[in-house]
Amino acid sequence: MRGEAGPAGPSLPDVHRQRSAVTTTRSSGRAEQPHRARIAEAARELAAERGYTATTLREVAARAGTTPATVYHHFGSKDGLLHHVMVDWALRTHDDLRARRYTGSSAERVAAAFGDVVRWAADDADLLAAGMRSFHSSDAAGAGMATWHALFLALVRAALGDETWDDARGQAMTLGHVLVSCLLDLTSGRADVERARRHITTAAELLFR
Repeated sequence: MRGEAGPAGPSLPDVHRQRSAVTTTRSSGRAEQPHRARIAEAARELAAERGYTATTLREVAARAGTTPATVYHHFGSKDGLLHHVMVDWALRTHDDLRARRYTGSSAERVAAAFGDVVRWAADDADLLAAGMRSFHSSDAAGAGMATWHALFLALVRAALGDETWDDARGQAMTLGHVLVSCLLDLTSGRADVERARRHITTAAELLFR
């Protein structure tokens, strides 16, 4: 498992706000944030250990030392909670990409970075499989593609080492959709990690050449 999420880069403050806003039934005060974080961590552990079906609000509550009603209060539903966990994984991935400082042409940097994202996803396959189950849930859809577009843009900027890069041609959004497809294939067993990496690398090279 890679490190816990660090401070987000300058391109991600809206993602942090949206993640908190769309996965809770009401705003959480500062005093509630540690409790909310414990619930999210309990869900992450259960999803990684036992998968989507076993990650119930009751089991999450028991591991976090709280009640199912409290979990619901903070996240609205099981899929809302797993969506939150999925976004947290993406934010940690962004931090890791920024720390790597890729070199080469734009196509080479993006291809290498997104190849790493697929490899890290394989390392967290059980967690990602549970998270992907929640991806299109109506309970977790409040974030909309705006949140994911911001994340895709941030991942490309991290790969390029350029926080001012503008997705005027929709390259980040397109590559993000390919990434989601690769993750779905990877976590469902339809593709192994090397095949998924080849697909995302080819897409990156075509889009950024």
